[in-house]
Amino acid sequence: MTAVAVDIHPGRSKRYPAGPPFLPRFLSGRMFRQNAIESMSAAARAYGDLVHYTIFGRHIYQLSHPDLIDDFLLKDASKHHRGIVMQRAKVVLGEGLLTSEEPLHMRQRRLAQPAFLRQRIAAYGEVIGQNAIAISQGWQPGKVRDVHGDMLELALRIVGKCLFDLGVQSQEEVKKISAAVDAFMDFLPLAILPFSEQIQRLPLPAMKRIRKGQADMDAIIYSMIDERRKSPGDRGDLLSMLLEAVDPEDPTARMSNQQVHDECLTIMLAGHETTANALSFALWLLAKNPDVQLRLHEEAAAVLGNRAPAADDYGRLPYATQVFSEALRLYPPVWVIARTCIHPYEIAGYPIPRGAVLVASQFVVHRDARFYPDPLRFDPERFAAEKKDAAKARPRFAFFPFAAGSRQCIGEGLAWMEGVLSLSTIARDWRVSVPPGSAAEIAINPAISLRPKHGVPLMMERWA
Repeated sequence: MTAVAVDIHPGRSKRYPAGPPFLPRFLSGRMFRQNAIESMSAAARAYGDLVHYTIFGRHIYQLSHPDLIDDFLLKDASKHHRGIVMQRAKVVLGEGLLTSEEPLHMRQRRLAQPAFLRQRIAAYGEVIGQNAIAISQGWQPGKVRDVHGDMLELALRIVGKCLFDLGVQSQEEVKKISAAVDAFMDFLPLAILPFSEQIQRLPLPAMKRIRKGQADMDAIIYSMIDERRKSPGDRGDLLSMLLEAVDPEDPTARMSNQQVHDECLTIMLAGHETTANALSFALWLLAKNPDVQLRLHEEAAAVLGNRAPAADDYGRLPYATQVFSEALRLYPPVWVIARTCIHPYEIAGYPIPRGAVLVASQFVVHRDARFYPDPLRFDPERFAAEKKDAAKARPRFAFFPFAAGSRQCIGEGLAWMEGVLSLSTIARDWRVSVPPGSAAEIAINPAISLRPKHGVPLMMERWA
């Protein structure tokens, strides 16, 4: 393992690192449910960078130092497979990029990668800007608006057009997809419970919503696949590529309709949900920090003028990139990474047994004062180019919103462009503020992705 001066808490046993006992955490509700983030943050503060605890008899190892996470995601990646939640999520998502294991995962990634190459993403810039303008046209000055719902619709329009050449043409279709996402987010509490497979067979309200969401998404995606099979050809989107793709290692192999469906479902849900959450938190942070918002507005107005943004503008909006980076630091949509050990090995001298679960939380590490002074303060200057020396001094995995290695988010480039161009378009035209009487902090829901728990209601005003 990489030599690293991690905070090794005194009093650790030889077999396990120190950590909180299970029973008090269970009785107080502090386990991997609603209080997951608080529990993990408290564990890191109390017990250091490598923490051990058990949940329902399963050994959990929490890694909270960037150097440990570096080894976890890169050097030791082959010793793990996806965590238990992602394994059980196959019930919902099938064998897509998010849930599949090697060697299938690498084959799928090779087939999907061309849709996310830089030249392909460049063609999506205009789509992003046009949709950001279209969404904000429905806003009314002086009115409070839940921008989280708007950002979900914006991200859905973008992912549907860019990746599937699909126009979200009816509110009914949007409602079906949004309801499916909400239902799938409710899957997390069920997936981590013992006997989860048996619980999923019960006629619970949550499972009824999940099955309804699956049926709606199946109808939408399979109709897209059927239409493309009838009119084949490369339209420049992911669906075309998946249907036409040939694996260079097996030229006779093509994706079945089921495989294409699973990839489409994964990217449509994960690709729009995470970006929408990031944009929603970013707008809330701007509303709380009017000086940052004014500077972003001035940059956007100077660069974009009165036109919709294009891909070439992405590199001309450095402050917007800093703002989006800082929002991802404070509220990373992918807030935790989990893996299950399949080949026993050691971390910092402690044996990691087969079947143990290893977790690394972006939320915890991104808010560590060792790497970010005054870590709870929203400060886009942390990512300024002129402060590159400070940035270089931070370990690589002090900031990892898109993970790394073979599991790094395949849509990272699109997410950056979507975040920067959308924020710039909105900030050029609209000033947002927190309505009177609102809570000082935004409530969060750490489900499969980090979501605002009660939406993001903001007051909308046009810039003078």
